[in-house]
Amino acid sequence: MLRKSLIATLIIVPALSGCAITTATTPLTYQAPANLTALPGAKNVVVHVVVKNEKKHKWIGRKKDTLDISLAPIYAKEPISTTVRDAIEKELVARGFGTGSNGHVVVDATVKELHNAFEMGLVEGEAVAKLNMEVAVLTTGGKEVFSKDITARGETGAMLTSGHNAGVAVDRALQAGIKTLFDDPAFMQALLTAGKKSR
Repeated sequence: MLRKSLIATLIIVPALSGCAITTATTPLTYQAPANLTALPGAKNVVVHVVVKNEKKHKWIGRKKDTLDISLAPIYAKEPISTTVRDAIEKELVARGFGTGSNGHVVVDATVKELHNAFEMGLVEGEAVAKLNMEVAVLTTGGKEVFSKDITARGETGAMLTSGHNAGVAVDRALQAGIKTLFDDPAFMQALLTAGKKSR
């Protein structure tokens, strides 16, 4: 019995590792909630969103084999700074704000961490992604009227340590982080206040 189990393991591990040693690229997607309404006064505020990526690694995760050894990297299809900027802009537009490089209010975000780690289980593994970013609101004169350090996580069950599963978890972490930011009344008020001070 032990001999059969060992043989099965020796067959399965290389089979799985064949995929695990191949680099993957996955798209990250973000959809703003459909039930958002415009805020009073938001139409008078145009926001310039600036996002910097200061992640330690270029990849958003790594595949693993059945021995829980990290192998090939998983990359996002678009730059992380672009993905996060687009997510913030979608939320702003959904609430009635204008966006663009000519904005008189600046949302300055710095991504410190956004990656997925696969956790192996007895029956099914998990993809667990973490987000950490710093967000500030500035007037055109450079005065800071809001700052917040945001942490969030996203998870999904994962039978395979694939790029797709990593992407789902990262998307969910980003969704949770953006929700934390926009659910903060101080952030919304800072946008309106900075808009008035910049005019």
